[in-house]
Amino acid sequence: MKTIYNACKLHPKALDINVGDQIEQLDQIINETDGDDYFSKTFITQGMKTLLTKGIARLAGKSNDTVFHLKQAMGGGKTHLMVGFGLLAKNRELRSRLISSISYHSDFNAAKVAAFNGRNNPARYFWGEIASQLGRDAVFRQYWESGAKAPDEASWLELFSGDEPILILLDEMPPYFHYYSTQVLGHGTAADVITRAFSNMLKASHKKKNICIVVSDLTAAYDTGGKLIQKALDDAAQELGGAEVGITPVNLESNEIYEILMVM
Repeated sequence: MKTIYNACKLHPKALDINVGDQIEQLDQIINETDGDDYFSKTFITQGMKTLLTKGIARLAGKSNDTVFHLKQAMGGGKTHLMVGFGLLAKNRELRSRLISSISYHSDFNAAKVAAFNGRNNPARYFWGEIASQLGRDAVFRQYWESGAKAPDEASWLELFSGDEPILILLDEMPPYFHYYSTQVLGHGTAADVITRAFSNMLKASHKKKNICIVVSDLTAAYDTGGKLIQKALDDAAQELGGAEVGITPVNLESNEIYEILMVM
């Protein structure tokens, strides 16, 4: 029997890729990556299949599952899964070629996609970045120009107005929440504003039929940030009667790792 070393061949670009740049520029990767080329090197794990099946149904307006929570340690495939979903969400032709067996794949044309990485710290906060990528900066300008101010639920609904499906990808958010938990603001911290903005976004998205939000976590890291995210998710679930869908990108206890290596 061959060893993994003998059975696998290193991809020519494997040592040239700056993984850090890829993670930080999640939105740029989705907009500039060739979908066919991406999926030719991608093994669709059970976690990815679950997200695509449920996420596509949500974007098509056929599901009440709004928020998907990816949980795994660093290097567990969360960002890779998000990029794949983003590429498929914005390209109906790609969906027809690659995931034609998934229900509702052709029920919408192109979803608007906004992606944010929590290791970045833009002056207009995560909500300003989302508004900018959706082409609606003016809707949220008042919430960053004079300092951090959480957009309320009505403002998020205004940002989401229209019938076009919207996919929001929030990667590695615990570091973002953790950082603002150290920034004093009034009688609390800036994390109070960040958490409120996040919570209002979740509640608004539940009231639309085709808004899908994917949030990635970092298992056993940035405990404070992770707890703030989970509290906002739990509060939204209690108020609206629907919990987030938890997904593990790669099941480390299955044979998926072996299958991924064989694809590589």
